[in-house]
Amino acid sequence: MSTETYAVTGMTCASCVRHVEKALTATPGVQGASVNLATAMATVEGEAAFEALAAQVEDAGYGLERIAAEAVGPQAGEDPAPARRRMGVALALTAPLLLAMVPGLGLHLPGWLQAALSAPVVFWAGWGFFRRAARQARHGQASMDTLIALGAGVAWIFAGIEWLNGVHHLSFETAAALVAFLLTGKYLESRAKSKATDALKELLALAPPTALRLAGDGSVEEVPVAALRPGNRVRVLPGHAVPADGRVVAGQAEVDESMLTGEPLPVPKGVGETLVAGTVVHGSALEQEIQAVGAETQLARMAALVAQAQGSKAPAQDLADRISAVFVPAILALALLTLAGWWVATGSLAQAWRPAVTLLVIACPCALGLATPVAVMVGLGAAARKGVLVRDAAALEALGQATDLAFDKTGTLTEGRPRLRRILRLAEASEADLLKTAASLERDSEHPIARGLVAAHGGPLKPVDGFRAHPGGGVSGDLEGVSWRLGSADFLRTPFPEVDEDGIAVGLADASGLKAVFVLGDRLRAETPAVVDQLRRQGLHLHLFTGDRIQAAQAMAAAAGIESVSAGLRPEDKLGRIRDLQTRGAVVGFVGDGVNDAPALAQADCGIAMGSGAGEQGTAAAMAAAPLALLRPGLEPVLAARRLALRTHRVIRQNLGWAFGYNLLLVPLAAFGQLERFGGPMLAGLAMGLSSLTVVLNALRLRR
Repeated sequence: MSTETYAVTGMTCASCVRHVEKALTATPGVQGASVNLATAMATVEGEAAFEALAAQVEDAGYGLERIAAEAVGPQAGEDPAPARRRMGVALALTAPLLLAMVPGLGLHLPGWLQAALSAPVVFWAGWGFFRRAARQARHGQASMDTLIALGAGVAWIFAGIEWLNGVHHLSFETAAALVAFLLTGKYLESRAKSKATDALKELLALAPPTALRLAGDGSVEEVPVAALRPGNRVRVLPGHAVPADGRVVAGQAEVDESMLTGEPLPVPKGVGETLVAGTVVHGSALEQEIQAVGAETQLARMAALVAQAQGSKAPAQDLADRISAVFVPAILALALLTLAGWWVATGSLAQAWRPAVTLLVIACPCALGLATPVAVMVGLGAAARKGVLVRDAAALEALGQATDLAFDKTGTLTEGRPRLRRILRLAEASEADLLKTAASLERDSEHPIARGLVAAHGGPLKPVDGFRAHPGGGVSGDLEGVSWRLGSADFLRTPFPEVDEDGIAVGLADASGLKAVFVLGDRLRAETPAVVDQLRRQGLHLHLFTGDRIQAAQAMAAAAGIESVSAGLRPEDKLGRIRDLQTRGAVVGFVGDGVNDAPALAQADCGIAMGSGAGEQGTAAAMAAAPLALLRPGLEPVLAARRLALRTHRVIRQNLGWAFGYNLLLVPLAAFGQLERFGGPMLAGLAMGLSSLTVVLNALRLRR
């Protein structure tokens, strides 16, 4: 089953989202669809042709567009130029109508001129409202467009009736101002929303447009980056950005990788080391062999993952979606009751229509539809700039609501670089031969213990046949016809001699039994105690889940300041511990290395994969293992992610509170005619635009 993303045009409120989702899911072959108002994007799962999807969406009153293969991130939706032109014309034609209302000017426009000025505003500049409302009405649906079209249309028609009946004070300005204010509000809102995608724009802008490609004869040619292919060689000058992913083949320099990791200090790079597109070379030039270009670069993958997360829905959005399903029909019914009530009370339809129109417009659920997605979009963009990669909006919300946070030990609380301390020899072979056998077994493993053993040997290794990694246990393989196993006591099914309490014990065994025990030591990260203390002060219950021995685990936990310790755990055991906490009502986050801890990372309400800096393997593993990945090494990014999650959750609550409070307060006032003295429908149009702008601007505070 494939998943495709498309741009959606014409959406204005939460009801539009539901209508587009309904149209998409009604298409044969579609298994599921999710639409995001803030990003104007739809994610469709299934096997349906684009033409069929577009026809269904267009029939519902909206538009569906393909996203160019090279495009990444939220789409702009409709072209801003026509929207700006419609707003300008609407404001210019409405201004004379409003000036006529100013006391003391003595300006009175004849009825025919008022009609001539207001008609283009309502029926040309505001035609999109009427077109979408009509299409939705054919399917028995209603949205913000329905409310606006009814409000503006009724206001203009009643003004025309007043003019034909010789009424002196006409209401054409009400209809024109309503549309003009709404168009202005939507334009300002779209401008503000575009700032929410700045993080992605800045990320993508890091890659240079051209590169200096080296030819076989040594000559240099400046070419577009799109023309580069794997295997090409390029020269990157000091102060210039790396054009694509690859490795250094000549030269030495320092590289600023802060765009990837958030770490401000440059990293030394020499021959054989990796370079990532968008990073900046300092000091001297480097020659690079290209290994990945375009959408395959780490920069493009990061941007794509951020865009995917920005298009996902946070759980808080479900409440707004459920309310919007019944909100617009309820407002239409309430507007009819308001019209009937005022008509009966005053005996005048001319007086009754204004409170009804004011109610229609002021109740538009625009702010409600934007409250959550725009906060999520800005929050995830801010996270990307700090080296925190979020793949799913729900994970960020869960981190803000977490009650428990569990840590893996090696490489998470510790530096992840165990060093060999001593060898307990249990066979006649020399320590050097035993270490060479163990290091050879571990040569293809990325585990920190494996790197420690290989580094301790430091010499040539034997070839291994039938190598196999056993997650949470160890490794096995054949060397020179002998089958060996290397790992924990449980994996080898044999007890170890007593070793240092704070050491990591790894045994080497063949078919005849245990031959050696290697004792390695790891060091607690320097920042671990302070980070753990701050997390505990935030009210989190902290746990240590590790596959290490209980003595070593307890010693490390005591040094870190963690009281709850579970040791000797296999990957499935860590998963079980998390499930136990969840069954007791806890919201659980888990911090691990993103490889062996994959089951626990997936089970946790928020799985946080520790990155290893800009290294390609570490980052790729982090991206694949968890919905939230820390691209900068160390534990401090966990604090940054938690702070951002709390702020995002707070802004979502504020936005939803504003959106609900706005309607709860103003809808009754409109129904009882209390807004008429302040302009009625005109005030409603202005207030509705300002309400949407308010939630967007509030969300933009997350960029700070």
